[in-house]
Amino acid sequence: MAEEKKAETISTEENNKKEEFKLKRETIQLEREELRKKIAEILEANYERLEREAEKLAPGFDYEKEAEELKAEEEAELAAFEWADGTEKEESEVGTVEAAVAEAAENEAEVAEVEGPAKEKPLPPAKVSHSKYPKPKKEYKSKAARAILGDRNNRVLAAALLMLVIFTGYQAWDYLVPKTVSLVYTTYDGMSQADYATKARTAGDVFDELTAGAAPESSDIKISDNDLMNTPKEMPVANGTEIDILKATEAKAKIAGKKSTLWLVPGTVEDNLKLNEVSYDEDDEIKPALDKSVDEDTKITVNEIHYKVKEKKEEVEAVNKVILDPSMTSGVQETEEGNDGEGIFTYTTKYVNGKKKGTKREVKEWITEPHDNVLRLGTSATGNSGEYIVTMTFTANTTAYTAGPGARGALGQAVHVGTCAVDPRFVSLRSELWVEGYGYAYANDTGGAVKGNVVDLYMSSRGQCISWGRRNVTAYVIVPEED
Repeated sequence: MAEEKKAETISTEENNKKEEFKLKRETIQLEREELRKKIAEILEANYERLEREAEKLAPGFDYEKEAEELKAEEEAELAAFEWADGTEKEESEVGTVEAAVAEAAENEAEVAEVEGPAKEKPLPPAKVSHSKYPKPKKEYKSKAARAILGDRNNRVLAAALLMLVIFTGYQAWDYLVPKTVSLVYTTYDGMSQADYATKARTAGDVFDELTAGAAPESSDIKISDNDLMNTPKEMPVANGTEIDILKATEAKAKIAGKKSTLWLVPGTVEDNLKLNEVSYDEDDEIKPALDKSVDEDTKITVNEIHYKVKEKKEEVEAVNKVILDPSMTSGVQETEEGNDGEGIFTYTTKYVNGKKKGTKREVKEWITEPHDNVLRLGTSATGNSGEYIVTMTFTANTTAYTAGPGARGALGQAVHVGTCAVDPRFVSLRSELWVEGYGYAYANDTGGAVKGNVVDLYMSSRGQCISWGRRNVTAYVIVPEED
């Protein structure tokens, strides 16, 4: 009974496995079918898209018909081929390749029966290698020729001797036969040219001859020891060679603060400094400028310039500034509080020929940037503007006055709004003032009642004078700040 139950259990498990396997297989088949359908849809869509594109490119063109015609033409061309003798045979007549080979063999057999056995063609004559079979040595008739040319070593020696003789002959000819060179002599006034016959070999040798006085007396060219040659000394000379010579004159100069003598030649200052081997750098001061031409009276000065730079951290106090502001109401003042600062400064000291000539101070960077204390003074009535410095501050006992048209003050200038009368012993005439409540005032008048700190301000009307009355206000004597 137990064995039957066990067998039944095994049978049930096997059936379950088979059913599970069958279900999986069916699922895979369904998935494959779905995949095939999707691929077919994609291909169909692409084919339709290609047909639309083809219709755009060639409307009405039948691609399928054209393909069938091309295929038919290819089959027709393959049906025929050309033999070596130029005749064309149809495939139906020839048959297969084996049949064509057999037919060719039969044709050859028939030809052999008619013409008989083939005759052997004669071989071409043999070619003899010259390297393998050298020519016999040449026999020389004379004993001298046999001695010199008969032996290889003697031939090499003879060739070397011949070259030596030719070279020696050329050197002798080059040394003994004079050559005519062209001397180009340049002075400040112009340029001259003359021919000169010489046996010298190089331009340097020609120059040495000329400085030694070898030039003919009839020549206009007189070369001195101080003249300079503008042609390389090592250049070989031949007929027609040009040699440039520059006329040199002695001139006074000042190099690095010391008196000196230079030999100047026609050209620029830069050329002459190089010829005289005077060195300089871009900071040096050179007079005249490097591109200027020299003459007999030119005096060249080269000042050596050097700089020493130091850095220093410093505190900077806020500056008190006074600004006349025409956008503000006359007599009104405003103050802007600033702050001290701290920065790193560079001190650049200039040295000319080793002597100190001054130091320039510049800010390199601010650690704390300072801001100025600003006293802004309104001048809307007169329109005065700019930065000023206060030279004196005092309490002014102010009064007011007016005058008719054309009235003039103590300086002979017209009085108007913006002018005032002062005691010259307290405030100098021609001083510029700014008075609280009034504004800018130029001191161009005096008065019998104006004593000490009294300032009599000009008003445009009697009513304004009465309105002003007498007031004690702050007054500033100011001067323009220099740039």
